[in-house]
Order: sequence, then structure tokens, then C-alpha cells
Amino acid sequence: MRQLQAEDLTRLRIVGDVRTSPTEDRVVFVEQWIDTQLNANCQRVRTIVKGAAPIDLTQGTSDTHPRFRPDGKAIAFLRRDDTLAQIWILPLQGGEAYRVSHFPGGVDTFDWSPDGTHLAVVARVDKNNNLEAPDPTRLTARERYTSHIKVITELLHKYDGDGYFDPYRPYLFTIDLADNRCDQCTHYPYRVSEARYTPDGRSIIFRSRRGSDYDRGPEEGLHSIELEGHTITELVAPGAQAFLPAPDGALVYTWQDPAEIGYDHARLYFLPNGASEASLVAPSFDYPISNEALSDVLNPPGDVITWDRSGQSVMCLVSMRGSVEIAHISLATGTVAKITSGHHVISSFSRSPVNNKLYAVITSPSKPGELFQLMDGEQTQLTDSNAALANEVAFIEPEYFQATSAEGHSVDTWVYLPPKSYTEPVPAVLEIHGGPMAMYAHAFFFEFQLLANQGFAVIAGNPRGSTGYGVAYCRAIFDRWGELDWADIEASVDAACQRFTMIDKGNLGIGGGSYGGYMTAWIVGHSHRYRAAVVGRPVIDWVSMVGSSDVGWDEARRAGGKHPWEDDTWYRQQSPLTYAGAVRTPMLIEAQDGDLRCPIEQAMEYYSALRYLDQAPVRLVRYPDEFHGMSRNGKPWNRVHRLDEILQWYRQYLSIDDDPKLAGRDILAAK
Repeated sequence: MRQLQAEDLTRLRIVGDVRTSPTEDRVVFVEQWIDTQLNANCQRVRTIVKGAAPIDLTQGTSDTHPRFRPDGKAIAFLRRDDTLAQIWILPLQGGEAYRVSHFPGGVDTFDWSPDGTHLAVVARVDKNNNLEAPDPTRLTARERYTSHIKVITELLHKYDGDGYFDPYRPYLFTIDLADNRCDQCTHYPYRVSEARYTPDGRSIIFRSRRGSDYDRGPEEGLHSIELEGHTITELVAPGAQAFLPAPDGALVYTWQDPAEIGYDHARLYFLPNGASEASLVAPSFDYPISNEALSDVLNPPGDVITWDRSGQSVMCLVSMRGSVEIAHISLATGTVAKITSGHHVISSFSRSPVNNKLYAVITSPSKPGELFQLMDGEQTQLTDSNAALANEVAFIEPEYFQATSAEGHSVDTWVYLPPKSYTEPVPAVLEIHGGPMAMYAHAFFFEFQLLANQGFAVIAGNPRGSTGYGVAYCRAIFDRWGELDWADIEASVDAACQRFTMIDKGNLGIGGGSYGGYMTAWIVGHSHRYRAAVVGRPVIDWVSMVGSSDVGWDEARRAGGKHPWEDDTWYRQQSPLTYAGAVRTPMLIEAQDGDLRCPIEQAMEYYSALRYLDQAPVRLVRYPDEFHGMSRNGKPWNRVHRLDEILQWYRQYLSIDDDPKLAGRDILAAK
């Protein structure tokens, strides 16, 4: 076996978005791989028929979102050409795939009508509803050279991963497949993100934010539009996420209170046909109906909730203490029963209506996600996409345990140990996850595997603020970061050092991205325990975040309702920039130029302060044309470069030699 290298990231193959045929023993799924010469993430649709080996179903290099036609005789899918996705249909009984959409801004998602004759499409056009892209040869010089200018009048006018909203916004359309005729159902300025036909085919339920406050937040409600007359009715207030219509006109959906800005759980609600109010299903179930697991190897997601017995019970993904399981929930009784159980993460699942087989994409810490068949308590693996790489390198299974905080509660902790004999102390790296409203999980994490393979122990935990442990655990740090969460983080580190004596507790690094970048900067501004730090895409200055982040103004909820122009006391106290003068830890800062969540000025402010003070080495690496999620889904070679930067930084500063200028041992007085 050889050591894992950063470039091995490009050899991973990832599967997801599993779907079962409504009429035969067939399953389709998406497989993703990396083309190193094109520096591109590639996808195709594959299929398994009657338990045979997987075969390619589509021949493109950017084919995603496969959906069976209701009669099972064709699939529609998205194919991306020249950065724009359009809908293609592939007959399954012979014939070539053909394109059925031509929207100038591309297609986000779609749904089949119950009779298979139409599609509900979320597609992008300009505010004038032009269904054709402008001909650049017919533009005047002024039009050519000013088309890139952004004129902004809305509060919410950009979103990380999506970019600035204009010139193209997603609206709801229908396509009549008999003649490819388009009918636009919604219009400027209201964005649409998902749509599903009702089982009678007369209406479409879609997710959107409408009304006079449409630009005051990213949360969306559920609306129904009658296809004859286009009458739109609001069904659910903003905060809705996954949803399913029932044949009798009822609706099941998940909802999260926007006022909690993420420090809440997505809960299940049931709205019977004709009812004016929905009922909360399983009110005592204190876990999110969602996949909250974090990883830097993202499997293409599937549906969060599906019908078990339509209108009576559902199957759904639930995040529970570091695992993501499939659960069965009765709408009548609220009874929740786990269908699966284990130290794993399920990212996508589908049950066959033909033979009742359950298919799921399952990942674990030492194994990237693969497709499994679940039947009568047995798991049968159907894909082995990463066998070649697994035969060359040793993927490490971490030690999983509960640390005990000073207050007596448990903190889930994972420790990855290098695959070697411990003849000398092992340096360790503490990893802090983003969010904070998310969770490390029993999932494959390439960065952890790389660091451990290269000789570093890796410590990761879920402190207060994490999801998957109850609302109270998540909300405990709502108005204060850097206190209760820091205490839990240190509890994981102390327990790991005590439990694994080969870890050199005087030779520790620390790093993380987003909230993890914030906490890394916060900790090294208050402590000299760590000898090297990596701050990724961080929050550094809450005052500037309010005006520059895509949804930064909502942080006023955490500041007692006060904005920084009214009272900046909370913002200054909570900003790592305030404590930059105390930093003595060598600092690598990595950030993305196109990040709209934690904009590049956050990293620049921190770098400028640390470089000016010159009290510790500091290095800034900026990645052009990347959003906040680059470490998970950015350009492949940028991701490899980032991993190598992190690895080399820890190699440089996590040595056995003790340089008091670089690493002290005492906790500084709180500022």
C-alpha cells in the first residue's frame, strides 16, 4: 500500500441520486468522475436491470437528474452543454436521446406530469421573458460593452453558488411534449426553485418567495398554480423545504422557522386536503428530517422524503448523532421507526414499487458512497466504483467515541490515526466543521484521509451548535460563538490526547472552513495551544459581513435585533478581527474570489491585519472564479491545490522542535 496523495482526489468516482422504475426491476443513478485534462467534474447516468452489472445509460459527460416517465418507458435528464443544462429524453426501449428544452439561461429542475405528456420546468429567462438568447452580432457597441453592468435594487440579489440573480432568473414553465410548446406560469421578479405536479395533473406545487417581502430573505414558501387560468394560491409560509403532494390533494412537507436562521430542525408537517392549517407530525422527534452530514466528497442528492403509503406514511432521511438513516413516519400516529441503522450516511434512496426492494447510496468514514440493495435486513453492494484506488491506498477507519464536556454532556468525536507503528509521537490536526448548523458524520472525508495517510492524527467532533443532537444543542450558541462551542471542541481534543497516547499533545494544528474558519481564527486569537492554523473561507469581521454576505443582514437576529450602524458592540466582540493582535500562530488563509457567503474581503481583512502586525507567519491563497463550496464541488485542480497547501503548511510547522515564538501553551485572558 502507498500513501494517499492530494491528486488521488481526481480518481474518486461518486454515485448518487438513485431512482427506481415504476414498471420494471430497473434502477438508475448518477456517477460522477473527474476529467483531469479538462479540469472538469463529469457525470453520466447508469442503470442496473434485474440485478445485472451496472452499465452506462447516457453517453454525455454532464448528464444528471434522471427521472422516469410515469409509464417507465423513458427517462428525462439534464445535460449541460456550454455551462447551460437542458432537458433530454431517452427512450428505454431503443433510440437516441433527444433534446426538448432550449431556455437561454438553462434548466434547474423538472417534473413529469402524471400522464407523461408534459413537463413542469424550472428554467431561467430574463425579465422580459425572452425564450431565445440575444444574438451578439445584432448588439450595438453600447449594448456589447455595458451588458456586464449590474444595477441592483433588491436586498436579496445574489446567493452563493448561484451568483447574482440577473439577467436570468428561474421561473416555472410547462412544456407540452407533443409539440415542445412552452407556457410560462410565473414571472419577474419571483424566483422558483422546485416544482411538482399534483397527482390529478391539474395543478403544480412550487417553492418560491412571493409578495412584498420577496427580497427580504432566501426562505421560500409553497404555492399552488392551477394550470387552467394560472391562479396562484399560497399553501405554506416561507421556510418550506422538501414536499410531496398526495393523490387526495393533501400535502406533506418539511419546514424550518426562518426566524431561527438555521438553528432549528426541518420538521415534518401534514396539510390535509381542504385544511387551512397543517399539523406537525411527530412533534417529540428531535432530529432533522434532512441530510445534515458534512463531507468534501458529495454524492449527488436524491429526495429527502418519499411516500411509503401515499397520504398515510412516508419514508425520509433523518440526521441522528453523526449518522443519516432512512426512517418510516406514520402521518396519523407520528410514530417514527428507523428502517436502517449503523455508523454510516445515506445520501439517496428509492424503493421499487415493482418488488419492494429498497436501494440506497451509503457511505462510511473509510469507504466512499456506493449503491446498495436493502432487502429483509440484508445489504447487497451493487457498485464498487473506487475499487482500484482502494487497492492501492489504505483508507482509514477512525476511532469513534464520546468525549465528556466540563458540563457533563457527550461530544461525538472521531480520531483518524496514521497507518504506522508509533515509535515517536504523532502530530495531530483538529478539524472544525462549517455551519455551525451541520454535523461531522460517519461519512467519507478525503481531507481527513489525506492528512492521516501523511502522518497526522485527525481529531473531529460535533460541539454545541451542531445539528443532529436536538434543537437545544444546536441553539445553545445562537447569540454567542466562541464560548460553549469552544469548550466542547477542547473537550474532544483533550479526550483524544488522553485516549490515544501516541498523539503529541504539544504538537497540534487547527483548521476549518466557514464557521470552522471563524472558530480557528477565534481560538488562535485567544489561545497559544496550537502550533499551526488553517483558516478557510472565514467569517472575520461581522460588521462588514452584514453588508457584503448574501444574507448577512439576518445576523442582527443574533445581535439582539440591532444592526451594526445602530450598535456595533456585539459585532466587535464576536469578530476574530478584534483579537488579531494576540495571534502568534502561523496562519494559512485560503479563500475564494467568488464567495458570496463569506466574501473575499473577510480573508483580506484578516491577512492585512496579521501581515501588518507581523507577529507570526501568514500566507493567503485566493482561488479565482470559485464559490464558498469549492472544497466540495469546485474545479478539480483548485481542490487538489488547496489540499496540498494545507498539507505543506502543517508539515512546515508541526514539528517536534518547540519554538516558543511559534507555540506557547497558555490560554490567553479573554478579551
